[in-house]
Order: sequence, then C-alpha cells, then structure tokens
Amino acid sequence: MPSSSSTLPTVAVVGAGPGLGRAIARRFGAAGHPIVLVSRNAAKLQGLAAELTAEGITARAYPADVTDAKALTGALEAAAAELGRISVLSYSPAPTFPNTAGQIPDLKALGFTPAAETTAESVRPMFDMFVGGALTAAAAVLPAMREAGDGALLFTTGMTAVAPIPGMANSGLVLPGLRSWARSLHDDLASEGIWTGHLSIGLQVGPGLGDGDPDALAERWYQLAQARDTFETTVGF
Repeated sequence: MPSSSSTLPTVAVVGAGPGLGRAIARRFGAAGHPIVLVSRNAAKLQGLAAELTAEGITARAYPADVTDAKALTGALEAAAAELGRISVLSYSPAPTFPNTAGQIPDLKALGFTPAAETTAESVRPMFDMFVGGALTAAAAVLPAMREAGDGALLFTTGMTAVAPIPGMANSGLVLPGLRSWARSLHDDLASEGIWTGHLSIGLQVGPGLGDGDPDALAERWYQLAQARDTFETTVGF
C-alpha cells in the first residue's frame, strides 16, 4: 500500500537535477503533491530529496539512469508502490550547460555535433537519453493512468526540437522525433483523460534569467498541467 498520507496524486520528475528538475519538483511539491525524484546520481538525488523534505514536501529519491530501461522502470514502479499512482510524469533530462555569461558553451564537450560531423554513433546517446528514456518512462506510468482515466505527461526539450541550431545537429535528429511522438500521444490519449504537453526552451536556463529562470519555467509547466488546454508552448523564440 502507498505510504503517503497526501490526498493529491504523485508527481514523478525524471531528470531531477539542480536546475529545472528541482524547480519542477518544488513547484508541484509546494502544491501538496508527493514527489518522486529520478536521476542517475544517487548522492545528489538524496541531497535534493532532503532539501525538499526540509521545506515540508514529501519527496523521495529513486536513482536510475534513464538509458537503463530496467532500472528506470523499476524505479518508477517502486515509487508508485510507495507513494501512490504516478499521475504526472515530468521528463526533462538534459546535459548541464555551464553558466557562460552569455557566451556560447563548448557544444562538443556537451556531446553535440555539427551536421557534417554527425554520425550514427553521435546520435545514439542523444536518442537513448531523450527518446529511449521517454518511451520507457511513459510505458511504466501509462497503464495506471489509463486505468484511472487521468494523467499528464510533460516533456521538456531544447530549441532543436523545433528549429535547427548550428553545432547541435545530432540533437536536431532526435528531439523533433520526441516532439512528434508526444504530439501523437496528445491526440491518441485525450479521449482517455490523459494530457500530453511539450515545452521547448530556446534560451539559457539559470537563476535570475527572466523567462529562463528555473522557477519561472516550473511555474509555466505547473499552469499548463492544471489547464491542459494546449499541447505545446515555447520559451525564448
């Protein structure tokens, strides 16, 4: 039986890093939802769970690498067993961009490749992280959502989901596919009471950066999940 005493449904944040993931967890947690935190760094994840718990939020860490289908599925199933059915899935894993004060970061160091240097090998890690992990996570939570007739799937991407960016061609091969699949989910599942949304971010994300502030983006996601009246919104372009 779920151990949470909350009457609000559980929210899973997959890609619970120190920026947007933490902000999304805090926003939904502050509204009273139990929070499932998923990322591969167990120590940092436990620290985040402790931080949120200190703020009065029910938050638990379930370490898993999104590219490990068995581990990710197991983490989400364990979370649902302990905290209750996952009714909102936020999927937003991403490379950590350094704060370069407006300068262009070293894209190659972050795993991105320009078009002429893009290979199957350079695309595969992007696919595994963004598409493979999203497919696994959705498959883990959708059966319970469909049985209940209620749920929300939130997918966050970068600008290459919508428009090409020089130096990020391997991402541009992957994220539009995620966006297309999410749109199909939105159309296919709407009649079952399940909403799918997509947020594409085209600006630097960081504290104090206006629309790119993680708290501002988390608030945008929270309001979208409440309204459930559109599939997609973009920020910064």
